Order: sequence, then structure tokens, then C-alpha cells
Amino acid sequence: MPDSPTTADSNSGIKEPPTRLGGILRQLGPGLILAGSIVGSGELIATTRTGAEAGFSFLWLIILGCVIKVFTQIEVSRHCIISGTTTLSALYHLPRVGKPIGWFWMITFLVGLGQLGGIVGGVGQALAIAGPFLGPNSPKIWAAIVAGITIFMLIRGGFTFIEIFCTVLVATFTLVTVGNVLLLQTKPDWAITAADLREGLSFGFPDHIIAEDGTVKNPFITALAAFGIIGVGASEIVAYPYWCLEKGYGKWIGKNDQSEGWLSRAKGWIRVLQWDAWGSMVVYTVSTVAFYLLGAAVLHRARLIPEKSEMVATLAEMYEPAFGPVGRIILLVGAVAVLFSTFFVSSAQKCRLMTDTLHVFNMRRMKSDADRKRWIKIFSVVFPLLSLTIYLLFPRPALLVLFSGLMQSLLLPLLGIAALYFRFKKIDPKLRPTRIWDAFLILSVIAFLAIGIYLMIDKGGALLNKITGG
Repeated sequence: MPDSPTTADSNSGIKEPPTRLGGILRQLGPGLILAGSIVGSGELIATTRTGAEAGFSFLWLIILGCVIKVFTQIEVSRHCIISGTTTLSALYHLPRVGKPIGWFWMITFLVGLGQLGGIVGGVGQALAIAGPFLGPNSPKIWAAIVAGITIFMLIRGGFTFIEIFCTVLVATFTLVTVGNVLLLQTKPDWAITAADLREGLSFGFPDHIIAEDGTVKNPFITALAAFGIIGVGASEIVAYPYWCLEKGYGKWIGKNDQSEGWLSRAKGWIRVLQWDAWGSMVVYTVSTVAFYLLGAAVLHRARLIPEKSEMVATLAEMYEPAFGPVGRIILLVGAVAVLFSTFFVSSAQKCRLMTDTLHVFNMRRMKSDADRKRWIKIFSVVFPLLSLTIYLLFPRPALLVLFSGLMQSLLLPLLGIAALYFRFKKIDPKLRPTRIWDAFLILSVIAFLAIGIYLMIDKGGALLNKITGG
């Protein structure tokens, strides 16, 4: 089966990699798009909630979770830009297990479409809090407006626009979330102390965790859940190489002709890829830590663990008496930027993934890059409208969300195993990384296995209860 038209099959577009820091920084971008997806509704809601439950104790775990997963992300992406293949094509061509993984991905992707409705609904709800002047149906009206704006932006803007727009969004919510934490330091009752940070970086566990219903939770279970939601997940690992290929990393390396020139270009663009991945990791780690500290400093101290759907509203209400209307506005601006970033980037990623899915599974062959771009634009209309429809018809598609979570948890270990195969079986011997890198890659895969097993049990149990009415 031929690869997607995004691949590099000739040396017509080769480009020498930058060697100086300034040149490297100018070639970054895919990671910022990914950061726009990672620091989204999950981090805003789930990470803040973890801080509310555990206090400062899991700060070390939040940082570790953001860092360790990047090794798998880079290894999969390295293979894609060197071979010039997309993620789905690379997975599909794995020996013996490739086709089952490909079909498993297809089911995961289709089920995951139900989550888009929840995302656009979250944006609508955040905007309704900021602008409730549209009446009782404000969330739905705002969701429709957001869907329309997203369609326009996806159709009119290509990769460069998405890259710039995500950079602005990422900068906005990073500055806002860090600003919120700094604002806390002006209020003695809410300030984060050196003792709090020492507790958070002591690699310890809290004695116990009180859940919202008053029951005592196992800190280890909460730790696994937190480790699973932060940093890159299955969907981000699959999507990231697409942004790298669209940026041009694979095309600029060119076809492997065994020449010294190719080897030099490959090493240079792999170095740029690593800068991009680690740079974005720093950005989303800062934002994730800020959200966690907000939950620990504000909600945990107030002994308040709100429902996930009420997280933004609860934080906004608590900020107003502490900082006045300005603090509430700052929080809402950050929340809207984060939530819209999730919806926009998720929609853009799904357009590219669905287009490649049609090609890889021979449903619709992409004969040229123009053909691929045309289908991306078609899905740029379909997915936002589908998201809005799901939200309007099924405001809380709990069954779909649980099933999607279960499928993605199973996909994590598969991606980890694929990364090991790419590293030890497919990589050019001249491009092999160090043994230290290999050790961290293996640790990253072990983390993915642990997360996958935990989430499979957790999501599977919740799904079974939902189906049986238990």
C-alpha cells in the first residue's frame, strides 16, 4: 500500500537543517500546535481537580508525567520523518500486528468523535459564564458560534495559520495561568509557600484523599489517574508526526539515498524535531503545573471538589471575592482560550487523520497533495458541525466518552510497543540514539503500559456499570 501524499518520496524539496539556535527556533511549530491540544479541557478540568483532591503532594508526579512520555512521542515521530510515512501508515505496516492495530485505531477514532461534542459544549459553557446575555440557551448559542468560527478558520487557514494561531493561544493561556498563580501570592490566605513546594517535590503521597462524596480514596489510584491525563496521550502521539510532516521535516530530509548529505540532513532535522518536542513540553508543563497549583492552593484549601462540568464556574466564583471582577475576568479569558484551543486543534487534527484513514484503508486514494488538502477542507466543515450536533442532541454523551477513554487506554501500550519496534528494528544504524535515551524510552513505554492497564480497568468498570445500570 502506498504511503500518504504527505510523505517524502524524492529529493526535490530537500533543505539543509539550521545549525544555530536562532535558525532552529524559527523552524519550530508542530509542538506548539500539540501544546494547544494538550493544555485543553483535560488539563483545565482534570489537573485542577487532582490538585483539589491531593493538595500539593503530587506536584512531582505532574512534572514527571509531562516529561517521561515525550521519549515515546519523539521515537514515533523520528521514524515518520525519516521514512517519510504518516503515523497510521507506519502502524498499519507493522509486521503481523499492523492491520489489527490499524482497525483498532479506526474504531477508536470513530468512537472518539463523540467527545468533540463535549469539547464544543465546554467552550459554549465557558463563554456563557463570561457573556450570559444570550439568555437561558447561551451555552448552545455560543457553541454554535464557536463551531461556525472554527469552520471558517479551518477552511481559510492552512498549516501556517494554524501554527501562528496556536502560538497565540498557547502564549495567552500560559501567561494567564501563570498570572493567576502569581496573583495568589498577593493574598496571604491563598499564597503558595516554600513549604508547599517542598511537599510537592518530595516524591511522597498524601496519607489519604477525600473524594467529592466524602469517601476516602486510595492516593495511589489518584496518582495513576493523574499520570494518565497529563502530557501527551494516545491521540497526541498519533497526531504529532502529521504536523511534523506538514511543517516539512520529512520532505526536507529527502529520500534515503545512503549519501553523507542525507545522513547530515537527517541528523539535523531530528535535532530540530527534538527541540520542538522538548520545547513544547516545557510550555505545556508550565501551564499544567499552574493549573495544578490553582487546584491545590484554592480548591483543596477550601475543601471543595466540584463536579468536572462546574470547575470553571467554581474557580471563577472563588476568584471574584479574592481578586475582584478583574481576577474573575482573567480566569475566564484563560479558560476560554484553553477550551477553544482544544476544540480548534482537535478538529484540525481529526481532519488530517480522517483524510489519511481514507487513504490507508483504501476507502479513498489520495493521488496528490491537492487531493489530500481538498478532503481536509471537506472534513473541516463536517467535524465542527458534527460536534455541534452531538452537543445539541446528546449534551452528555457519557457512554461514548467512557468507551472512547477505554479504547485510547488500550492504544497507549500498542503505541509504546510500536515505538520500541521503530527504535530497535527500523532505525538506520547511523542514526541510533544513546543507551541513556534507550533507557528513558523503555521507562516511557513502561509508563504507558501502567497507564493503559489502569485506565482499561477504570474505564472498563465504569463502562460496564453504565451499560448494566449498576
